[in-house]
Amino acid sequence: MYGVTHLDICEEVALVTFRNIPCKLLLMADIFGRLAENGIIIDMISQTAPVGENVNISFTCKEVELVKVLELSKELKHKYPQAKPMVSSGNCKIRLYGEEMRSASGVFARALQALSSISMELQQITTSEVDISVLVQAAHLDEAVTVLKKCFEI
Repeated sequence: MYGVTHLDICEEVALVTFRNIPCKLLLMADIFGRLAENGIIIDMISQTAPVGENVNISFTCKEVELVKVLELSKELKHKYPQAKPMVSSGNCKIRLYGEEMRSASGVFARALQALSSISMELQQITTSEVDISVLVQAAHLDEAVTVLKKCFEI
């Protein structure tokens, strides 16, 4: 078990990244506010550390929402010319969950070690005290799930 008690899968996930945008809360609030106004459910939100005055912001959404996201990005481009999305589709999210993660060290290291046995790359990673989510290409989903279940004995 090693801190992980459940493994969940979400298929048909797209990764959207806005690169080199100004690190301004108002801009980010506008982007995420417009996504919300359009009923787009997002997940796995991450932001890089600022480089100068810019950051990269990434999030996932269901692939069926991509049309809305791209339409929205056209609107945003007029207001924020540098906010151009990069999109990766054909992904799946694997979520490892366990209340014991709060007090367990090395859970993520263990997951990475297991996944490194497969010839694949992670598209996105997010964590909290009780879960780890990794985004993998759909072609690697079965192998990734198999090694993670074996690793965490679930």
